[in-house]
Amino acid sequence: MTHDPQEQMNNDTSPIDDPRHDQVESALEALQGFVLQARWFSGKGRDGQLGGLEQPADWIVAPGGNAPAVRPEYVTVVYPDDSHEYYQLLVSYHPEPVDGCLIGPAMEPELGYAHDAPRDPEAMRAVVAAILAGSQVPHVWMESLPDGAKLRGDLEPRVFGGEQSNTNVLLGDVALMKIFRKLEVGPNLDIQMHDALGRARVSSAARLYGWVSGMLTPFSDETWTDGAEAPEPQRVDLMMISELLRDAQDGWELACEQAGQGVGFAENAAALGVALAEVHTALADTFDTSTLDGAAIAATMRERLATAAAQAPALQPMTEQLAAVFDGLEQGKVKAQRVHGDFHLGQTLLTPGGWKIIDFEGEPMKSFAERQLPDSPLRDVAGMLRSFGYATSVFDEPTGAAATQWLQEARTAFLDAYGRHAGSIDPAALAAYEADKAVYEVVYETRNRPNWVEIPLSALEALAPGADTTSTPTSGAADAAEQEN
Repeated sequence: MTHDPQEQMNNDTSPIDDPRHDQVESALEALQGFVLQARWFSGKGRDGQLGGLEQPADWIVAPGGNAPAVRPEYVTVVYPDDSHEYYQLLVSYHPEPVDGCLIGPAMEPELGYAHDAPRDPEAMRAVVAAILAGSQVPHVWMESLPDGAKLRGDLEPRVFGGEQSNTNVLLGDVALMKIFRKLEVGPNLDIQMHDALGRARVSSAARLYGWVSGMLTPFSDETWTDGAEAPEPQRVDLMMISELLRDAQDGWELACEQAGQGVGFAENAAALGVALAEVHTALADTFDTSTLDGAAIAATMRERLATAAAQAPALQPMTEQLAAVFDGLEQGKVKAQRVHGDFHLGQTLLTPGGWKIIDFEGEPMKSFAERQLPDSPLRDVAGMLRSFGYATSVFDEPTGAAATQWLQEARTAFLDAYGRHAGSIDPAALAAYEADKAVYEVVYETRNRPNWVEIPLSALEALAPGADTTSTPTSGAADAAEQEN
């Protein structure tokens, strides 16, 4: 059921009886348009509508001072299937509109106009100063990380552009503030993982300086009916501040650049193997570990294969051979622990201090609960191997001899280095995880980039020898910026 956010904002007073009704209506209309068109809004195409707006009493920067007032505000977007999502707006208020960050009129006329604070440098300077000084909003600083002392209220903020699910604000050349847009009740996984890795002194992840939390009232179909009790507010993490990785090269762009120049990637691949092994070791020491039933995992992979083959006909001639690849998991238990969950070259940065692994939020299509579950480290290993495979798209012949040699050298270096530091890898189990990933890629490419489908298909042919397949040749003019794996 879609709720009128005006009713939620006015509690006992009907918006129709409110003398400020027109102001509220105009503000909500502008707010809905801003949210549904934002880059970070993930519900595009689902006919979402603004179903609730919560404006907490605690301000990060209170009204009445020399700086713009700023507070986090929580929007609930509801969908026709009765599902809903929470999004954070970090809102700054000015008496007059400010170009480049305006949302619309404020709900309360005395606050003037609402703006997107991350794109409001004056507001962000005040936010940083208020948080460091100790604002009313709950926050935590990692005293165990001495580099936190570098944070100062006079650091110049500048928003980082690009298509992102969150909003990143650079604080001088010292720190990165990641403002979470889509909120989930409970501890944020990216914060949890960076916290654990920082305490373990892992060198291959950015150091966490701190985070800011808030309290959100969960959305309920019954919350706003007469006599119903509102749910208890729950913790949500709003933002994290971490080390800014300066002079960093994007791993995906670097791999494609070197491949395009015919330069081997083996040395970098080996360093990435060491970095991932360091992260996996620290996560296993910090969080619970377990074992998973290999036969059950294999059965799930076969189910995904059957579904995928119905959607991507190119898979049909090889389903029998691929099902046999999944047999590599049948004979025993699979070690499970916390993992990155969405590991590929685009989640790595080469810095003057070595390779760093970023964005520990897990597979975006999985729920928060699913992303917290232990998984096999081989999922991350397979993800990087498949990413190497995609980097061959820059070759004129992505499945030709030069590309094959480049890929094999990178794979071997990565696996050897990872194995030396994290322990031996079961080749049959790894093949199953890599095949499972490549099956997903075939479906994705069939739907979105048909002339890229040869890349995952060639990987599957190598994993399942004897498969009789034909496929469309891949174009050599691959666009690296569009890599999705």
